[in-house]
Amino acid sequence: MNSTRTRAILALITAMVFWGMSAVFMRTLALSLSPENSLAVRYVLLSAVSLAGLAWLGTWRIPRADWPRFLLAGIIGMAVYNWFVNAGFELVPAGVGTLVTMVEPLLIAILAALLLGEKLTLYVLAGVAMAIAGSLVLFWPDLTQTTPHSVSLRGVVYLLLCCVGWAIYTIVTKPLLARHDSFTVTAVTMLIAAPIMISAASEPLPVLAARLDLRQWLEVLYLVFAAGLGGTMLWNYGIKHLSSSAAGTFLYLIPVVAVAAGALMLGEVVTVYIVAGGLLMLAGVAAAQFGPHLRGKG
Repeated sequence: MNSTRTRAILALITAMVFWGMSAVFMRTLALSLSPENSLAVRYVLLSAVSLAGLAWLGTWRIPRADWPRFLLAGIIGMAVYNWFVNAGFELVPAGVGTLVTMVEPLLIAILAALLLGEKLTLYVLAGVAMAIAGSLVLFWPDLTQTTPHSVSLRGVVYLLLCCVGWAIYTIVTKPLLARHDSFTVTAVTMLIAAPIMISAASEPLPVLAARLDLRQWLEVLYLVFAAGLGGTMLWNYGIKHLSSSAAGTFLYLIPVVAVAAGALMLGEVVTVYIVAGGLLMLAGVAAAQFGPHLRGKG
Protein backbone atom coordinates (compact mmCIF):
# COMPACT_ATOMS: atom_id res chain seq x y z
CA MET A 1 0.00 0.00 0.00
CA ASN A 2 1.21 3.53 -0.67
CA SER A 3 1.66 6.00 2.17
CA THR A 4 -1.45 8.05 1.26
CA ARG A 5 -3.70 4.99 1.36
CA THR A 6 -2.11 3.91 4.64
CA ARG A 7 -2.74 7.33 6.19
CA ALA A 8 -6.34 7.25 4.94
CA ILE A 9 -6.92 3.83 6.51
CA LEU A 10 -5.36 4.96 9.80
CA ALA A 11 -7.50 8.13 9.72
CA LEU A 12 -10.69 6.09 9.29
CA ILE A 13 -9.74 3.63 12.04
CA THR A 14 -9.07 6.56 14.41
CA ALA A 15 -12.40 8.15 13.45
CA MET A 16 -14.21 4.90 14.24
CA VAL A 17 -12.48 4.75 17.64
CA PHE A 18 -13.58 8.32 18.37
CA TRP A 19 -17.16 7.63 17.23
CA GLY A 20 -17.37 4.26 18.93
CA MET A 21 -16.23 5.66 22.28
CA SER A 22 -18.64 8.57 21.98
CA ALA A 23 -21.55 6.16 22.54
CA VAL A 24 -20.46 5.81 26.18
CA PHE A 25 -20.44 9.57 26.75
CA MET A 26 -23.71 10.17 24.92
CA ARG A 27 -25.28 7.52 27.13
CA THR A 28 -24.11 9.18 30.34
CA LEU A 29 -25.03 12.68 29.14
CA ALA A 30 -28.56 11.47 28.43
CA LEU A 31 -29.10 11.27 32.19
CA SER A 32 -28.94 15.05 32.47
CA LEU A 33 -29.82 16.38 29.02
CA SER A 34 -32.22 15.25 26.33
CA PRO A 35 -30.72 14.37 22.92
CA GLU A 36 -31.78 17.65 21.32
CA ASN A 37 -30.46 19.69 24.24
CA SER A 38 -27.16 17.84 24.19
CA LEU A 39 -26.83 18.51 20.47
CA ALA A 40 -27.61 22.20 20.99
CA VAL A 41 -24.87 22.61 23.62
CA ARG A 42 -22.38 20.76 21.44
CA TYR A 43 -23.19 22.77 18.33
CA VAL A 44 -22.67 26.08 20.13
CA LEU A 45 -19.10 24.99 20.89
CA LEU A 46 -18.63 23.42 17.45
CA SER A 47 -19.71 26.68 15.82
CA ALA A 48 -17.24 28.75 17.85
CA VAL A 49 -14.33 26.43 17.06
CA SER A 50 -15.31 26.16 13.39
CA LEU A 51 -15.52 29.93 12.95
CA ALA A 52 -12.19 30.46 14.69
CA GLY A 53 -10.51 27.77 12.59
CA LEU A 54 -11.85 29.10 9.29
CA ALA A 55 -10.75 32.65 10.19
CA TRP A 56 -7.28 31.45 11.22
CA LEU A 57 -6.79 29.34 8.09
CA GLY A 58 -8.36 31.96 5.84
CA THR A 59 -10.47 29.34 4.08
CA TRP A 60 -13.90 30.79 4.85
CA ARG A 61 -14.38 32.14 1.32
CA ILE A 62 -16.30 29.46 -0.54
CA PRO A 63 -16.78 29.71 -4.33
CA ARG A 64 -20.40 30.24 -5.28
CA ALA A 65 -20.45 27.06 -7.36
CA ASP A 66 -19.66 24.95 -4.29
CA TRP A 67 -22.42 26.33 -2.05
CA PRO A 68 -25.20 23.98 -3.26
CA ARG A 69 -23.10 20.96 -2.24
CA PHE A 70 -22.16 22.52 1.09
CA LEU A 71 -25.78 23.38 1.85
CA LEU A 72 -26.99 19.88 0.95
CA ALA A 73 -24.24 18.25 3.05
CA GLY A 74 -24.85 20.57 6.00
CA ILE A 75 -28.64 20.30 6.06
CA ILE A 76 -29.10 16.65 5.04
CA GLY A 77 -25.80 15.12 6.11
CA MET A 78 -25.36 16.93 9.41
CA ALA A 79 -28.65 18.36 10.69
CA VAL A 80 -31.09 15.75 9.35
CA TYR A 81 -28.74 12.87 10.16
CA ASN A 82 -28.28 14.00 13.77
CA TRP A 83 -32.00 14.59 14.32
CA PHE A 84 -33.09 11.23 12.92
CA VAL A 85 -30.37 9.18 14.63
CA ASN A 86 -31.29 10.63 18.03
CA ALA A 87 -35.04 10.34 17.44
CA GLY A 88 -34.66 6.80 16.14
CA PHE A 89 -32.68 5.48 19.09
CA GLU A 90 -35.26 6.99 21.44
CA LEU A 91 -37.90 4.67 19.92
CA VAL A 92 -35.93 1.53 19.01
CA PRO A 93 -33.90 -0.79 21.29
CA ALA A 94 -30.15 -0.31 20.96
CA GLY A 95 -29.48 -3.75 19.46
CA VAL A 96 -32.18 -3.53 16.81
CA GLY A 97 -31.32 0.11 16.11
CA THR A 98 -27.65 -0.61 15.58
CA LEU A 99 -28.53 -3.47 13.26
CA VAL A 100 -30.76 -1.15 11.20
CA THR A 101 -27.93 1.36 10.80
CA MET A 102 -25.72 -1.37 9.38
CA VAL A 103 -27.30 -0.66 5.98
CA GLU A 104 -25.39 2.64 5.90
CA PRO A 105 -22.18 1.34 4.26
CA LEU A 106 -24.23 -0.48 1.63
CA LEU A 107 -26.16 2.72 0.85
CA ILE A 108 -22.86 4.59 0.50
CA ALA A 109 -21.54 1.93 -1.88
CA ILE A 110 -24.71 1.98 -4.01
CA LEU A 111 -24.85 5.80 -4.21
CA ALA A 112 -21.13 5.96 -5.01
CA ALA A 113 -21.63 3.51 -7.88
CA LEU A 114 -24.68 5.35 -9.22
CA LEU A 115 -23.57 8.97 -8.75
CA LEU A 116 -19.77 8.90 -8.71
CA GLY A 117 -19.19 5.98 -11.06
CA GLU A 118 -17.18 4.05 -8.45
CA LYS A 119 -16.80 0.34 -9.04
CA LEU A 120 -18.72 -1.87 -6.61
CA THR A 121 -16.20 -4.71 -6.18
CA LEU A 122 -16.87 -8.24 -5.00
CA TYR A 123 -14.49 -7.63 -2.09
CA VAL A 124 -16.59 -4.71 -0.84
CA LEU A 125 -19.80 -6.72 -1.21
CA ALA A 126 -18.25 -9.71 0.57
CA GLY A 127 -16.96 -7.46 3.33
CA VAL A 128 -20.39 -5.88 3.79
CA ALA A 129 -22.04 -9.31 3.92
CA MET A 130 -19.55 -10.56 6.54
CA ALA A 131 -19.97 -7.41 8.61
CA ILE A 132 -23.77 -7.64 8.52
CA ALA A 133 -23.53 -11.29 9.61
CA GLY A 134 -21.24 -10.17 12.42
CA SER A 135 -23.72 -7.51 13.52
CA LEU A 136 -26.47 -10.15 13.63
CA VAL A 137 -24.31 -12.31 15.91
CA LEU A 138 -23.23 -9.30 18.00
CA PHE A 139 -26.79 -8.24 18.76
CA TRP A 140 -28.46 -11.66 18.64
CA PRO A 141 -29.49 -11.67 22.35
CA ASP A 142 -31.14 -8.25 21.93
CA LEU A 143 -32.91 -9.32 18.76
CA THR A 144 -34.28 -12.54 20.24
CA GLN A 145 -35.50 -10.81 23.39
CA THR A 146 -37.43 -8.19 21.46
CA THR A 147 -40.87 -9.14 20.16
CA PRO A 148 -41.93 -7.74 16.78
CA HIS A 149 -44.72 -5.75 18.40
CA SER A 150 -42.30 -3.90 20.67
CA VAL A 151 -40.23 -2.44 17.80
CA SER A 152 -41.40 0.99 16.67
CA LEU A 153 -41.85 1.16 12.89
CA ARG A 154 -41.46 4.93 13.07
CA GLY A 155 -38.16 4.49 14.91
CA VAL A 156 -36.87 2.09 12.26
CA VAL A 157 -37.86 4.55 9.52
CA TYR A 158 -36.05 7.35 11.38
CA LEU A 159 -32.88 5.26 11.57
CA LEU A 160 -33.09 4.37 7.88
CA LEU A 161 -33.45 8.08 7.08
CA CYS A 162 -30.39 8.89 9.19
CA CYS A 163 -28.44 6.31 7.16
CA VAL A 164 -29.59 7.97 3.95
CA GLY A 165 -28.50 11.33 5.38
CA TRP A 166 -24.94 10.20 6.11
CA ALA A 167 -24.67 8.40 2.77
CA ILE A 168 -25.66 11.64 1.03
CA TYR A 169 -23.10 13.56 3.11
CA THR A 170 -20.35 11.15 2.06
CA ILE A 171 -21.21 11.31 -1.65
CA VAL A 172 -21.86 15.06 -1.78
CA THR A 173 -18.67 16.06 0.04
CA LYS A 174 -16.27 13.84 -1.95
CA PRO A 175 -15.96 16.30 -4.87
CA LEU A 176 -15.64 19.19 -2.37
CA LEU A 177 -12.67 17.45 -0.73
CA ALA A 178 -10.82 17.63 -4.04
CA ARG A 179 -10.96 21.43 -3.81
CA HIS A 180 -11.02 22.13 -0.06
CA ASP A 181 -9.17 20.75 2.95
CA SER A 182 -10.83 18.39 5.40
CA PHE A 183 -11.23 20.98 8.16
CA THR A 184 -12.92 23.49 5.86
CA VAL A 185 -15.47 20.95 4.58
CA THR A 186 -16.15 19.78 8.15
CA ALA A 187 -16.41 23.27 9.64
CA VAL A 188 -18.62 24.77 6.93
CA THR A 189 -21.09 21.86 6.94
CA MET A 190 -21.28 22.00 10.74
CA LEU A 191 -21.91 25.77 10.67
CA ILE A 192 -24.74 25.24 8.19
CA ALA A 193 -26.32 22.65 10.51
CA ALA A 194 -25.73 24.69 13.68
CA PRO A 195 -28.81 27.01 13.55
CA ILE A 196 -31.10 23.97 13.12
CA MET A 197 -29.46 22.05 15.97
CA ILE A 198 -29.31 24.99 18.37
CA SER A 199 -32.88 26.14 17.73
CA ALA A 200 -34.15 22.63 18.57
CA ALA A 201 -33.21 23.03 22.27
CA SER A 202 -36.20 22.81 24.60
CA GLU A 203 -34.56 24.93 27.31
CA PRO A 204 -32.41 28.10 27.30
CA LEU A 205 -28.75 27.32 26.65
CA PRO A 206 -27.50 29.05 29.86
CA VAL A 207 -29.83 26.80 31.89
CA LEU A 208 -28.51 23.71 30.12
CA ALA A 209 -24.89 24.76 30.62
CA ALA A 210 -25.42 25.44 34.32
CA ARG A 211 -26.82 21.95 34.82
CA LEU A 212 -23.59 20.22 33.77
CA ASP A 213 -20.89 19.30 36.29
CA LEU A 214 -17.16 19.06 35.51
CA ARG A 215 -17.31 15.42 34.37
CA GLN A 216 -20.21 16.14 32.04
CA TRP A 217 -18.41 19.16 30.59
CA LEU A 218 -15.42 16.93 29.85
CA GLU A 219 -17.78 14.53 28.09
CA VAL A 220 -19.22 17.41 26.05
CA LEU A 221 -15.69 18.52 25.11
CA TYR A 222 -14.87 15.00 23.97
CA LEU A 223 -18.00 14.89 21.82
CA VAL A 224 -17.14 18.29 20.34
CA PHE A 225 -13.42 17.95 19.67
CA ALA A 226 -12.79 14.20 19.30
CA ALA A 227 -16.08 12.76 18.02
CA GLY A 228 -17.36 15.94 16.33
CA LEU A 229 -14.58 17.88 14.65
CA GLY A 230 -11.83 15.27 14.90
CA GLY A 231 -13.88 12.27 13.80
CA THR A 232 -15.55 14.09 10.90
CA MET A 233 -12.25 15.58 9.69
CA LEU A 234 -10.63 12.14 9.75
CA TRP A 235 -13.63 10.65 7.94
CA ASN A 236 -13.43 13.35 5.27
CA TYR A 237 -9.69 12.74 4.86
CA GLY A 238 -10.34 9.01 4.49
CA ILE A 239 -13.06 9.32 1.85
CA LYS A 240 -10.91 11.81 -0.05
CA HIS A 241 -8.23 9.17 -0.64
CA LEU A 242 -10.28 5.94 -0.70
CA SER A 243 -13.38 4.99 -2.64
CA SER A 244 -16.62 5.84 -0.84
CA SER A 245 -17.71 2.20 -0.76
CA ALA A 246 -14.40 1.03 0.74
CA ALA A 247 -14.44 3.82 3.33
CA GLY A 248 -18.02 2.99 4.25
CA THR A 249 -17.10 -0.49 5.46
CA PHE A 250 -15.11 1.10 8.31
CA LEU A 251 -18.44 2.13 9.87
CA TYR A 252 -18.85 -1.51 10.94
CA LEU A 253 -16.05 -0.92 13.45
CA ILE A 254 -18.18 1.53 15.46
CA PRO A 255 -20.29 -1.07 17.34
CA VAL A 256 -17.16 -3.14 18.00
CA VAL A 257 -15.42 -0.13 19.57
CA ALA A 258 -18.62 0.86 21.41
CA VAL A 259 -18.95 -2.58 22.99
CA ALA A 260 -15.27 -2.63 23.97
CA ALA A 261 -15.52 0.85 25.46
CA GLY A 262 -18.65 -0.12 27.37
CA ALA A 263 -16.85 -3.13 28.83
CA LEU A 264 -13.73 -1.16 29.79
CA MET A 265 -15.36 2.06 31.01
CA LEU A 266 -18.80 0.97 32.23
CA GLY A 267 -18.09 -2.61 33.26
CA GLU A 268 -20.57 -4.04 30.76
CA VAL A 269 -20.43 -7.81 30.26
CA VAL A 270 -18.61 -9.22 27.22
CA THR A 271 -20.36 -12.35 25.91
CA VAL A 272 -19.43 -14.97 23.34
CA TYR A 273 -21.86 -13.26 20.94
CA ILE A 274 -19.92 -10.01 21.29
CA VAL A 275 -16.57 -11.67 20.64
CA ALA A 276 -17.77 -13.74 17.67
CA GLY A 277 -19.75 -10.88 16.14
CA GLY A 278 -16.90 -8.43 16.61
CA LEU A 279 -14.42 -10.76 14.92
CA LEU A 280 -16.78 -11.27 11.96
CA MET A 281 -17.24 -7.51 11.56
CA LEU A 282 -13.48 -6.93 11.71
CA ALA A 283 -12.99 -9.66 9.12
CA GLY A 284 -15.54 -7.97 6.86
CA VAL A 285 -13.71 -4.65 7.02
CA ALA A 286 -10.40 -6.41 6.35
CA ALA A 287 -11.83 -8.25 3.35
CA ALA A 288 -13.14 -5.01 1.80
CA GLN A 289 -9.90 -3.11 2.40
CA PHE A 290 -7.12 -5.61 1.87
CA GLY A 291 -8.64 -8.34 -0.32
CA PRO A 292 -7.61 -6.82 -3.67
CA HIS A 293 -4.07 -6.14 -2.47
CA LEU A 294 -3.59 -9.65 -1.09
CA ARG A 295 -4.85 -11.09 -4.36
CA GLY A 296 -2.45 -8.88 -6.26
CA LYS A 297 0.48 -10.20 -4.22
CA GLY A 298 -0.55 -13.78 -4.90
